[in-house]
Amino acid sequence: MPLLKITGQGLCSIAALTGVLWGCIFMEQLTVARARASAQQALQEIRALQHKKSAQPAAAPVPAQQPPGPIRS
Repeated sequence: MPLLKITGQGLCSIAALTGVLWGCIFMEQLTVARARASAQQALQEIRALQHKKSAQPAAAPVPAQQPPGPIRS
């Protein structure tokens, strides 16, 4: 003889709360994935800015030499 019985209302409550729990777990995983992607993007931007800051310009361009004109005698 069972000591306790679960009513239909109790089963519905358990089902609803289980659905809410799984929804929270899913949303947490989605939030963590977005946060990781955002952090990775931020780190890439920081590295790009640091590289841009430390880049040295190449030597100044040398003006092109004029080709010799026709030889006049």
